[in-house]
Amino acid sequence: MHHVEVCHPETGESPFSAKEYGREESASAMDAPAKDDYLDCEYIPCECGEIVTLAEFPTHMELHKAEGMTFDSDALNVPGVRDGPVLDGGEAPFAAVNGLPPVSLSIALHGSSSILAPSSVMKPRSRGTNYKSQYGTQHCYEQPLGSPQSTSRNKIGQARHKSVRRLGKAELGPHAYEERMPASLRKQLERGAKVTFVNQIGPAGQLMRVETVANETHGVVPVLSQLCEQDRYLSNVFLCHPEVQHVVKMSKEGGFCGYRNIQMMISFIQATGSQGHENLPGRIPSIFQLQDLIEGAWDQGINSSGRIETGGIRGTRKYIGTPEAQALLLSLGIGCEASAFNNLDSPPVYQQVLQAVEQYFMSGVTNFSQKVCRTSLPPIYFQHPGHSLTIVGFERRKSGSCNLLVLDPMFKPSPGICRLIGAKFRAATPEKLLKAYRRGDAYLSKYNSFEILK
Repeated sequence: MHHVEVCHPETGESPFSAKEYGREESASAMDAPAKDDYLDCEYIPCECGEIVTLAEFPTHMELHKAEGMTFDSDALNVPGVRDGPVLDGGEAPFAAVNGLPPVSLSIALHGSSSILAPSSVMKPRSRGTNYKSQYGTQHCYEQPLGSPQSTSRNKIGQARHKSVRRLGKAELGPHAYEERMPASLRKQLERGAKVTFVNQIGPAGQLMRVETVANETHGVVPVLSQLCEQDRYLSNVFLCHPEVQHVVKMSKEGGFCGYRNIQMMISFIQATGSQGHENLPGRIPSIFQLQDLIEGAWDQGINSSGRIETGGIRGTRKYIGTPEAQALLLSLGIGCEASAFNNLDSPPVYQQVLQAVEQYFMSGVTNFSQKVCRTSLPPIYFQHPGHSLTIVGFERRKSGSCNLLVLDPMFKPSPGICRLIGAKFRAATPEKLLKAYRRGDAYLSKYNSFEILK
């Protein structure tokens, strides 16, 4: 959700318009709220503790209903389904992954950049180099404002911007100007989600002590794989690597979707030993650790204008976005690429995104004869005005319409999905369980700006 406008400014500027930045303005001018920062961007508190925009509220409530989908409410027909142990990474239903080894973010990115569908004539906050593809102008930002491979990071920031604008509530959320979050919330985040340990029998019959974190769910992607196989209305499906965990918000924590999506990307890096994993030992970094990493990336000159735009994020609830996620990854030596889409010309912007995502996943497939193609590609950080999600797959229906398959940090896996993790099953109506993970035309067409980070 982060650094994207949920209410259009009176100036009519694009949500991802780049601003020219510089350091000549005084600190007081940078920190003072802009005149239009207090536009009437309506936020509605939900009983779940989340604050959502008025435009998002109906969809938010609909997804809450899908979040509560139980095993029985799908009328599952599961003869022989076993309540066996949760698989390590869900490897049994996803075993072959088309025979491909894990692919790092950098390799997957560089291997597919030349075939991405066009973004648009855009002006994102992060700057980069444009190039032509068969679809039009593609705007990609592999090393926009510095990178771990750069030998002159200090020079990068010097020639970057001529003016600066402190972002407001429209981009940073309802807490855009707070200096620190409430002490009670800080304590909740410092405690983190509940961690439990259980003993399980491993594949070789050995006893294993397995750690479970309450807001992290392992094995969701293999369940989606089986459900897609069983959906008779689908013609082709592409999925990312199965090791991606679904990380969700804790109760009433507020607008930390950007951080939770970064955690999902990191779960892939850690589990597969991909590029940069040595810089991410132990558990998935906490929100405060991610804030420190982002601030550290700014110190290195990577997307450092974010500090001016936000006024700093450490210890606050300010929304973050694609530039911050990219800065964090680059600072850890993890190659990645950001693209923005906001060209209102034909085809519609959301269709350009669908094209780009489909071709990204196709780049990781070697055998197209299968209905469900399981790749070893990383997931995609996905942002639109008001929210961000993690893309784990793409599906094309026999009717010709398409859906993104996403993990939404706002909503925990339903009881029905959780029960199926680690099991082989047959669902009577798989589309009901898949509904919470699908984002198609009806959802995407509400927005005219998107960003993806791969």
